[in-house]
Amino acid sequence: MHGRKIKFIQVSDNGDSTRTRDAVRQLVEQDHVFAIFQVCGSGNANVAESYTVPRGIPFIDPIGGGSKYTDQSGKALPWVWMTQPNYGDEGHVIGYYAATALKARSVGLLYEDDVLGLQQKTTLSEALQKYGSKLVVSVGYNATQTDFSAAFQTLKAAAPDLIVLNGLPGPTARFVATAAGQGYRPRLGYLANYPMADNSWAKVLGAAGEGIYVSGYTSMDTPVARQYLQATRSDPVFSAYKFYGYINAKIMVDALQKAGSNPTRASLRAALDHDFVNYDTGFGPTLTWTPERHGGVSDFMFFQIKQGQLTPVSSFIKASAVWS
Repeated sequence: MHGRKIKFIQVSDNGDSTRTRDAVRQLVEQDHVFAIFQVCGSGNANVAESYTVPRGIPFIDPIGGGSKYTDQSGKALPWVWMTQPNYGDEGHVIGYYAATALKARSVGLLYEDDVLGLQQKTTLSEALQKYGSKLVVSVGYNATQTDFSAAFQTLKAAAPDLIVLNGLPGPTARFVATAAGQGYRPRLGYLANYPMADNSWAKVLGAAGEGIYVSGYTSMDTPVARQYLQATRSDPVFSAYKFYGYINAKIMVDALQKAGSNPTRASLRAALDHDFVNYDTGFGPTLTWTPERHGGVSDFMFFQIKQGQLTPVSSFIKASAVWS
């Protein structure tokens, strides 16, 4: 771009947030990176943000709907820009869809008991109540938990029409497997939040996954999606996570283009704050960043696992249309 080639440096914290700060420090202080693009996991991203923001280092696309992009007063953090939706907005849309489309009158919730789940627990309950349903039981779990027998018994005892699965693919798959092993499935089945919107999760679930609903925020019916599918046509299975990386990298590249031929961190910040209004992401929803707004998209659609594949069963639903 502008006669320069991007050098992309990757380091791993192995999913351990206690190692994130050192990994980010290495990128900044040893590798002298211009900006940080993606840190995976809400908790990990929040650790990274605590390092980058005070130093004025652009941090684009934290991966995780619990990632912070505002301060305690609600003001946009000046050096963090989200692309993914936050779990609060998703909770409102899931509650709306569960109550109005699936006609669930009682809902249970399995949630990761940290930043990833607590916000969604609140907004899901709010939306269910607004649309004539009710959260009748909720059970939290630790991200490293492997035994879900007690959680299963608690949720089953409340006899909800539908169970919402919040968290990450591994623990939620273990819960579904535990319930299936006991011959149990709620009357309307399960609805998982967007970290499970990948065919790899459906593959892990096997037969127990058939019919499960999943929230997502990307459509494959776009020119960019078709371009991605062409570029990865040799992949045996479509991966939503790889697609996220592809489309968000295109956003990052566009931001660097807009930052000018001699980019500085200040010019990149100016481009991100002023040149991304109703921006066509290429994956469905539009994105708007301004100096006062650094949140990600807030449109969701729903899929259902059919024959081991995530199949769209709704159009996009705007969070602002169901909750204000």
